[in-house]
Amino acid sequence: MINILTVDDEDDVAALYKVFFKKEQKKELINLHCVKSGQECIDFLNSKEGESIHIVLCDINMPEMDGFEVLTRIKRTLEHIKVFMISAYDNDDFLAKAEKLGSEQYFTKPVNFPKLKTTIQEYFPDYKES
Repeated sequence: MINILTVDDEDDVAALYKVFFKKEQKKELINLHCVKSGQECIDFLNSKEGESIHIVLCDINMPEMDGFEVLTRIKRTLEHIKVFMISAYDNDDFLAKAEKLGSEQYFTKPVNFPKLKTTIQEYFPDYKES
């Protein structure tokens, strides 16, 4: 099972992830957790439950702690976690910064969910949709 943590301050985005991964959750291929801020993400990852997270899907533009700060903190102490950055902006500067800070992938909104699923399969070959 792949454990995914989504980080986005917009409620509707979490709902989209839940709908998109509904079948995989039902088949126990994916376990999805959703938080609404960078600090919630860091707190969750430092909890007992957070120890099992494989992938963080992190929005860039959030109040208080942006996605780049979240990425920096994750890569500083939890480098085994794959971080996919998500942004409403198709911006070369954002992409370059995300790569420099250690992001494995960069997606723009609206997220291309079939591509996201394919990308997850590339990182975790044992994850198969059936």
